[in-house]
Amino acid sequence: MSGITQFLNDQPAWHWWALGAILLTVEIASTTQYLLWPGLAALMVGVLKFFDPSLDGSLAVFLFAVLSVVATAAWKRSAWGRAERSTHTTLNDRSAQYVGRVVKAEENFINGRGAVRVDDTRWNAVVTDDSAPMKGDMLKISAADGAVFKVHMAPTP
Repeated sequence: MSGITQFLNDQPAWHWWALGAILLTVEIASTTQYLLWPGLAALMVGVLKFFDPSLDGSLAVFLFAVLSVVATAAWKRSAWGRAERSTHTTLNDRSAQYVGRVVKAEENFINGRGAVRVDDTRWNAVVTDDSAPMKGDMLKISAADGAVFKVHMAPTP
């Protein structure tokens, strides 16, 4: 046990700074905010060790552990740590992303059903306004139901 204590006592400040830099580098790569506070705690212990080189190694490890836990808990309970993380409402709903776009009828609509071209993709569509679009007519997407667009005649400018 005295070997471990001696090893901890012999660690200079730059070892703590290196640990802090490694933890912060991994944090930057992972973006989880779980290693941010232990990284900063290691840097702070390194500063303490720099100003007091005789600081007991066991105390340094204890301070590192306490600072890490307290800083992480304080962050998670703060307003910044609990900030709302919102995503785009149609992020994983590709068809809903096209609502509101004006597209061209790909073929004549029969019984209210047909196809439209959106960018480089052909989509099935149904009309919502009882019109009978012809090939080349401009239609506006009003809704999406899975892979089927609900369209109506687009107003002419």
